[in-house]
Amino acid sequence: PHHALGLIIVDEEHDGSYKQDSPAPRYNGRDTALMLNQLHNADGSSCNIILGSATPSLEELYNCSTGRHVLVELKERYHGSEEPDIEIIDTRAERKKRGMIGSISRKLIDHIGRTLEAKKQVLILRSRRAWSPALQCENCGTIQKCPHCNVSLSYHKAGNRLVCHYCGYNTISTGQCTSCSGPIITLGAGTQNIEEELSAIFPEARIARLDSDTAQSKTFEARTIRDFAKGSIDILVGTQIIAKGFDFSNLALVAVIAADSLLGVQDFRADEKALHLLDQFRGRCGRRDSKGFFVIQTAQPEHPIYSRLLNNDVEAFNMQLLQERKDFSFPPYSRSIELTVKDIYEDRAARMSNGLAGELRSYFAETTGPYAPVVDKVADQYIRRIRISLKKDRNLSVHKHKLNEIISLFVKKHRYDGHITIDVDPA
Repeated sequence: PHHALGLIIVDEEHDGSYKQDSPAPRYNGRDTALMLNQLHNADGSSCNIILGSATPSLEELYNCSTGRHVLVELKERYHGSEEPDIEIIDTRAERKKRGMIGSISRKLIDHIGRTLEAKKQVLILRSRRAWSPALQCENCGTIQKCPHCNVSLSYHKAGNRLVCHYCGYNTISTGQCTSCSGPIITLGAGTQNIEEELSAIFPEARIARLDSDTAQSKTFEARTIRDFAKGSIDILVGTQIIAKGFDFSNLALVAVIAADSLLGVQDFRADEKALHLLDQFRGRCGRRDSKGFFVIQTAQPEHPIYSRLLNNDVEAFNMQLLQERKDFSFPPYSRSIELTVKDIYEDRAARMSNGLAGELRSYFAETTGPYAPVVDKVADQYIRRIRISLKKDRNLSVHKHKLNEIISLFVKKHRYDGHITIDVDPA
């Protein structure tokens, strides 16, 4: 509905939340903005577009390297503040010398104590909400799972409930194994647990939590951010919500608990996403005249992501990731299409996905699968995936119509309507 549109700005263009996963159409807001820009230039008007990010996506770096887009760099931080110092804490070594209190190292506790003494604020990132991501039986080792999804139930201490973060199923925790009635123990600590541990260590501190459990009310989310900004909260614990582009003038220390959970994801973009999140989170502190401090707790201190952050060598790591993408013909050097088959019957999901993959392979050589994702059952639906890689050439339009034709004929032949979804350039 725009007339004489002159400028489009896409802030944080790298953010995966621009991608609409469900329902159809599964578009990317960033790419839609680029298309809108093209439409307004095609009608003879002059429309510019700015894709802004402190951690550009590899797709955007590729576009700049090919001359499709122009790179404009900001070399100085706002207010002229210095980059924060970084410390990597090896939790394996700390546990061996009893340097951990629950999920928090004594080193990090010391940093937090000194920050609070200086009347400064602390931000703690833990990428898992709830009290614990999973419960396990001490006797037989069974992990409590959702009856409708192939995923562990998370323990929420408030209400003593086990909750599935995929389908919403929840039940009261009996404290006993459903298989052998043995005692159960928690595996790992979520934001609720971290908040309680910090409250016990720093009883005088004003501590709050911000994750998707507490942020279900937009009013609560806005109030928590506002209270932290004005200094009414000393320590804020949260998930990725708190890593967004906030500007807190009194924030001196940011820390990541169990950073390994950011890397252990079955996704070729895992390193890129983890690097973006850590780099964005690092940028939250020391944004005025004082130098901030960034602490990462990890059991994999040798991971190259951490050395790149320590050496402030993110650009070189991006180039390395781009080279890997090129070697394996992954995006942005190809177009990726993901087909998802869902069925209430596991054998039929396997049979149909195998049949579809066979027909696709006869035309699309670069067809992978079908394969079961890590979470291969959600809300009583079994899931299989097929991935197609296409070269970036003039045949894309032809391939698109051929893909649609193959799927349409397959659905009609097997009367399988409503089971197959198509996602172009999945996030």
